[in-house]
Amino acid sequence: MSASESRSRGEQVGLTREAVVAAAESVADRAGLADLSLRAVATELGVSPTAIYNHVRDRDELVDAVADAFVSREVLQRIEEGMDPLERVRLVARRLHRAGIEHPGLLTAIVGYLPEQSPSAQMDCAQLLLADLREAGATPERAVVLYRALLTSCVGEAVAHANHHRPCATSIEDRLERHRSFERYGVLGDYLRGAAKPEWEASFEQQLDLVLRELDPDQRGRR
Repeated sequence: MSASESRSRGEQVGLTREAVVAAAESVADRAGLADLSLRAVATELGVSPTAIYNHVRDRDELVDAVADAFVSREVLQRIEEGMDPLERVRLVARRLHRAGIEHPGLLTAIVGYLPEQSPSAQMDCAQLLLADLREAGATPERAVVLYRALLTSCVGEAVAHANHHRPCATSIEDRLERHRSFERYGVLGDYLRGAAKPEWEASFEQQLDLVLRELDPDQRGRR
């Protein structure tokens, strides 16, 4: 058997690590990280599973690579040096929020996960947020609280948006109308009136203001 014949199918078609990671992200975005496997990626690419091992050692490395590519592309691209630290925190938080709205499965699986390899885009993002929060005036302890609150808002909005847009047999308008008819939900009804068509961006901006108010001179007087 020749050397070219002994190569895996993935090598024969010019498979690259970037292609493997991109395919893995497609699988994770569509089916969730829980269903991400080297075999699923091989199926996505139309190659043999052994071909994937030429580019990643195991599933953990694959997950780390997907997370790294996702955060690097969606959050850390074109971050300017010399920005006001609080404005940079807002920019990164908005990008995380937008990434979560567009790819809720990826963001919710990544937040709180510590990658095996370092450096990584995930750790770069965390370092940036924590350092900027401290530079904006937060104590180290308070920076951690604010950092977690920012991530919680991003993930919570991503989950809410995904659930809101989940296909259902009964329209959300009909379900909301049904719930408004119960007296026991009178107070909740005030909220539900705007729940059919929520303003996701405006809602997140309000949460962002609330989290960062103590560090933002323009927000302190609005308490």
